[in-house]
Amino acid sequence: MPRPRPTIGLLSLAVIVVAGVMGGLGDGPAMAEPAAGGTLYVDHDIACSDAGTGTQSLPFCTVQAAADVVEPGDTVRILGNSLSPYSEPVTVTRSGTSDEPITFSGALLPQSRSAAVLAAPASGPALTLKGVHDVRVESLTFSDAHHGDVVAVTGSGHVTLDRLTVSNSAPTVAVTGTAVGVDGTSSDVTVSRSAIYAGTAYGVRVEPGAARVTVTTDVILTQQHGGIAVSGATDAHVTGNTVFAPCATAISLDGGSSGVLENNVAAVVGDGSTQTSACQAPTAPLFAVSADSASRVTADYNAVTHQQTSSAPARTEYSWAGTSYSSSGAFRDGTGQGAHDIDGITAPPTTPSEHSPLIDSADATAPGELGTDQEGHARVDDLLVADTGNGTGHPDRGALERQDTLTVSAADDPTPPKGLAPLGISMKTDATSAWGAALAYSVDFGDGSGPATGTPGTPVAHTYTAPGLYTTRITVTEPDGTSAEKSYAGVAAGTATPPATAVSAAPETSGGQVVAGLARFTVPAPADPWEIAYRTLDYGDGTRDNLAGDAQVPTQSTHQYAAPGTYTATLTQTDLFGRATTAKTTFHAADAFIAVTPQHDTTKAIAAHGVLKLPAATLRADSNGTDAVQLQLVTSGAKASGALTLYTHGTTRPGTSAIAFEPGRTATAETTVKVTPTGSVDVYNGSSGAVTVEVATVGLQSHGQYADTYHPATPVRLLDTRTGTGGAKSPVAGGHSVTVSVGGTHGVPASADAVVLNVTATTTKASGSLTVATHGTTDPGVTGPFWTTGQTATAQVVIPLRDGKVVLHNQSKASANLVADLVGWYGTTAGGSEFLPVTPARILDTRTGTGTGKVARIAAHGTLKLKVTGAHGVPATGVTAVDLNLTVPSPAGSGYLVAYPDGTARPGVYSLSFTKAHTAADRALVKVGSGGVIDLYNAGTVPVDVCADLLGDYDVFPTG
Repeated sequence: MPRPRPTIGLLSLAVIVVAGVMGGLGDGPAMAEPAAGGTLYVDHDIACSDAGTGTQSLPFCTVQAAADVVEPGDTVRILGNSLSPYSEPVTVTRSGTSDEPITFSGALLPQSRSAAVLAAPASGPALTLKGVHDVRVESLTFSDAHHGDVVAVTGSGHVTLDRLTVSNSAPTVAVTGTAVGVDGTSSDVTVSRSAIYAGTAYGVRVEPGAARVTVTTDVILTQQHGGIAVSGATDAHVTGNTVFAPCATAISLDGGSSGVLENNVAAVVGDGSTQTSACQAPTAPLFAVSADSASRVTADYNAVTHQQTSSAPARTEYSWAGTSYSSSGAFRDGTGQGAHDIDGITAPPTTPSEHSPLIDSADATAPGELGTDQEGHARVDDLLVADTGNGTGHPDRGALERQDTLTVSAADDPTPPKGLAPLGISMKTDATSAWGAALAYSVDFGDGSGPATGTPGTPVAHTYTAPGLYTTRITVTEPDGTSAEKSYAGVAAGTATPPATAVSAAPETSGGQVVAGLARFTVPAPADPWEIAYRTLDYGDGTRDNLAGDAQVPTQSTHQYAAPGTYTATLTQTDLFGRATTAKTTFHAADAFIAVTPQHDTTKAIAAHGVLKLPAATLRADSNGTDAVQLQLVTSGAKASGALTLYTHGTTRPGTSAIAFEPGRTATAETTVKVTPTGSVDVYNGSSGAVTVEVATVGLQSHGQYADTYHPATPVRLLDTRTGTGGAKSPVAGGHSVTVSVGGTHGVPASADAVVLNVTATTTKASGSLTVATHGTTDPGVTGPFWTTGQTATAQVVIPLRDGKVVLHNQSKASANLVADLVGWYGTTAGGSEFLPVTPARILDTRTGTGTGKVARIAAHGTLKLKVTGAHGVPATGVTAVDLNLTVPSPAGSGYLVAYPDGTARPGVYSLSFTKAHTAADRALVKVGSGGVIDLYNAGTVPVDVCADLLGDYDVFPTG
């Protein structure tokens, strides 16, 4: 149904006049199809070319390019963006024929962004039709910032200008331009259904000599000199226009013009308060016909509406042959013209208000009277108003036609709105006509079946046989064709079983790195997405979310878990009929590794059996989501033999050890310890004497940051200066270094961010220590093993990589052979493992039978198999490596341990070196073999006891 148009009151219309904005006076360019013939496209907002042929895929860039080649029967479609006008003067010089006119159209295509705008340049009109015939210009918008001429018709005939919009701001100074001008050498020109805003001197101006010019059904805000001005033109028809006249004459004919002035509405607006130097207090008449034209002009069925306060000056309604008339009655009595003219109307003249005298009171036979109004609505019979006009068709006076108001009840919905297919429904309407017209309705049920018809109050029935979501549409029609529609989008005929649901989860990744505690849940689109009402995802940690988004496409949701662990998430999907289905997935929230450039964090003395509390901030462990830190410990100045135990503050101290020390020796070891961002790490001295400990952070394990995964390697030797492995075949002199290539060899990619090595010094000629540093940097590196003269010493280190190389520096005064064995690496390659810290636990002690079930040392050249999965918080499957501290207490001889995955060949590497009578302890990241078992091989010549303390595990988790 055409919508009722609002009226405009005094204040709002005054504002409109000032602002130059005519709200509610038109809907802009309408949808239209091109005329028969070819179509040329213009669109400068996409890839375009004036050298082409103006296809839709490669349109012209300028309107002029199309105007230069258009042929009879062609339509030029001008597309674009209202924010990007065509700033070019366009001159049309090519003509059509009576059977095949040329059309320039700005009507929107379905895919258009908005209406195209032609901007009037300062130098002349935006559009000139020069010496042409059979040309139509329709649905174009023009902007005029210069208040000059906008559209000019010169020397042309059989031209139609329809549905133009001339948009500009009201000038504050005197101007001279014309919005639409027809020169004296033109004939058979129609200006129809256009909207012209205040901004020029004249709205429509016809110059002397023109013939058969029709100005009809336009809405015009009167310009400074006149709304419609016809001078010296023959057979001019000014019919059915609405002209707002705050400043000057609404319509004038002079200079010996002949023609008809009928069905027009001149609106007096403003109370004088909005007048400016460019729009003086009005004294001009609303309708003016000069003495030399009065005998040649017929005036009738015109109307004057008043929208001014009682304090405003009286406005002359008519000037006819030099005589002024203040009312339609005086005009009729004095001239014999205007037998059906009316005035005294106070209702706004946009769309006439109900019962207005403007309704059904025009002359349907007036020359130029159109069958539709300015907005394209049909001329209809208002059943509430008696017809007082002439002829058939029931036109209202002015450019806008009052339409019937059809009301469709909000309760006119399908009943029931949902159910399982086959679903029977009924539908009716209680629609009413404001005019009391007899109504009929039809219902399109949206399933391809034919429409059902009825009369208001009588229901129609329908059965949906197939499941689906259907839109029903009621169309109510009255006899004159006026109609209204109401759609109901949502009749649901459900499937016999509810839609299945599924959910999967994987950690968030970017560039190969992972946030191991941030889960990205994916819910695929179900088979019948329209049937879903809502979905809730319970993350398994006490929180849940309602999933937003369209069920017709896969839905994703992310969730950051607060701590590592295994969580079962449950998706509950409820359909429109209340039926719920669920799906579950498991997510393993874990940690990823952030390599830290080693640096001194703290050095403290710990009393015998004392505890040193290290805040998380001291260890740089207070960053987002950090659950564990990898530390390097260096002990010195021990007063008695003993070991340090590290554990999370506030937890029970475990019976484990991270590093062993004794008087007179400096010891080093790396270890992993759980930490909380607000808590501390406790370091317990299990000795009967004080010891000094230096702590440095070498890595963080976080569940809340993008970081690296771990890739355990089958242990392999990278450097041995005794044999030449790695390129150097001689002891490294004291104070000298050797560079080891790691990246790009033995499965370690060149892009690896950090590497885990076991480094060993042997055949040492003097006491000393080893430093391992990142190649190509000035970073201090990490401390490797300390040794005494002749001792073989091993330490495991984690070191960042820059160019794939590390540097081993002999800090001794004498030479030593150096050995480096690959344990694993951290990086972004797919397939890496995530870390799960555990509460420290002793899982092997041969002295007590822990882990083996019997008290027995590992024999010389003997192997102990240790199962490390399925207990102490370590998963039974998916484990790739375990993080251990290995200790050999008070061995009876010297040697070393080799830790490696069960089921593989024993590598020739060092994992932990020990010296007779000296307890040795260090970290060991060990790749896990078949069945979750690792092998510990005693390469020494005497049996030894071995302890293994579990710190965490690395796992490859399946996505759920």
